Amino acid sequence: MADAPVVVRSTAQRQPQPGEPACVICGRYGEYVCDATDEDVCSLEHRDICISRQGQRQSMQNSQLQDEETVKRAEQLRSKLGIELSSGSAAETGDNPHNWPIPFVDFAQEQNGVQLPGELLTNLVGNGFERPTPVQMQTIPCVLQGHHVLVSAPTGTGKTASYLIPAIAQILLGREAELEQNVLALVLAPIRELAIQIESVAKVLMRGIANMKTALLVGGFPVPSQRYRLQNGVQLIVATPGRFLDIFTNYSGGDTILEAIRTCVVDEVDMMLDVGFRPQISQIVALLVTLAKKVQLLFFSATVSDEVQGLVQQILKSQTEQAYIRVNVGGNGRTAAGMTQFSLNPLVQQQVRWVEDKAKKNELFTFLKGKVEESTLVFVRSKIGSSMLAEAIEKRCGIGAAAIHADKSQQERLTLLEAFINMEIPVLVSTNVLSRGMDLLHVQNVVVYDFPNKLTDYVHLIGRTGRGDKIPGNALTLVNLEDGAHFRELIPLLRSVMVSVPREVYQSIHSDNENQRSQSRAIVVDESKRAFRVRKQLTDEAGPQISDWKEWNNRANKRRRVGA
Repeated sequence: MADAPVVVRSTAQRQPQPGEPACVICGRYGEYVCDATDEDVCSLEHRDICISRQGQRQSMQNSQLQDEETVKRAEQLRSKLGIELSSGSAAETGDNPHNWPIPFVDFAQEQNGVQLPGELLTNLVGNGFERPTPVQMQTIPCVLQGHHVLVSAPTGTGKTASYLIPAIAQILLGREAELEQNVLALVLAPIRELAIQIESVAKVLMRGIANMKTALLVGGFPVPSQRYRLQNGVQLIVATPGRFLDIFTNYSGGDTILEAIRTCVVDEVDMMLDVGFRPQISQIVALLVTLAKKVQLLFFSATVSDEVQGLVQQILKSQTEQAYIRVNVGGNGRTAAGMTQFSLNPLVQQQVRWVEDKAKKNELFTFLKGKVEESTLVFVRSKIGSSMLAEAIEKRCGIGAAAIHADKSQQERLTLLEAFINMEIPVLVSTNVLSRGMDLLHVQNVVVYDFPNKLTDYVHLIGRTGRGDKIPGNALTLVNLEDGAHFRELIPLLRSVMVSVPREVYQSIHSDNENQRSQSRAIVVDESKRAFRVRKQLTDEAGPQISDWKEWNNRANKRRRVGA
């Protein structure tokens, strides 16, 4: 008897009788066994479905295994490079490493279907960007995938390029996809010199790319020419907060430009969210959110405190997407609650010396005499002090020196910077105008003559040297008892990078502790005397009358010692 033909369609199969196998697909009589899956099926139709499902499951398993391996490799790379990632708030990214962008190891790398445009890659190669630095490896994919970010990394490690590269890429990618032809990016910087430098880097990255222009909005230059630049169409605006608000709150055509901004970078965020800049930053973000609706916010600095993170979260509350990815590269400071997270540049060879105020000049002169052919930045607190010190250096050391501070015009400051870069002036004595972000690659030495008011500022000051790829630098810091308020934070920071701490620093802290204990003892004595006077007024103590406080106090102590 010939075998019955195999049922082709499931609808042609009957329902199973009690005890008969059932099809894994439809539940009808499982008359056959699929050789590929060893499962009961009712027909050729459902056999094919079983085989297809098995292929899909295998593909998913392979993909999952591949994802696990990719995530594992990414975590190993982050660990090796000192990259730490976390979620800034409850979000889709969460704290699941599977949802975090994988670090770029090459600028041409594609990730999640996104790749840097060819024109930008050409400019990167042509300008010596051979490979991304650690902060660029992690930040660029985060930005390209649309995340808000808060990034901290040591000075001189390429933070500027880590936001300019993806910001420019997003403008170009928007054009390629014909989604938006007029997309803008905004970069906010706290000081003019830094804004000027950022724009110069952007011009290098955008060179030769059609319809890519920048606008620099800073004080010290005429407002009409800056407005004219905006009216002629730009794609990237670099500005200080004050000038940005001056122009856009009094510019009738400003709304059209603001509506097109899709990316807003806040550089040196710790300084920008300080009391002086905070209202301006909040006002700018409010303007952008109102007009542009959806803006990607990127925050960068070498130092980030818990307070700054809290302020970032407050700013993001105005956004539809409030989550951000926290990227920390090379963090080596204290991260306890309320403490700033510092990222010190390991290329900076630091020395800290205890020098009294009257001996500081001679210490500086001795240091400079051995470095006549090297460029040196000297940081002081006051504008008058900078001018006087520059004159003294020229007279005593015979080295060209000049002072740069906020009282000098913008043109004077730019001229001095150019002379310093060209080594026409080897020594530049500066107030805080050069303390932030300035990428003066050739600076070999930094002297912190006057310790700054904040430890975060100190990190930025010494970060003016040791910039670029494996270019070492020297930093000399002069301290004395007047700087004692910072010693408790300074010691662990120095020890984290194996810098020797002067014994006077430890002694001053010990002395301070002794003073505190003496003050505490004095308070106890005062309280004891007050108690004696009150007691004497109320009643005489039982037994012989005691009129002397010392005798009363000794007797009280004796009672406590024997437990009476």
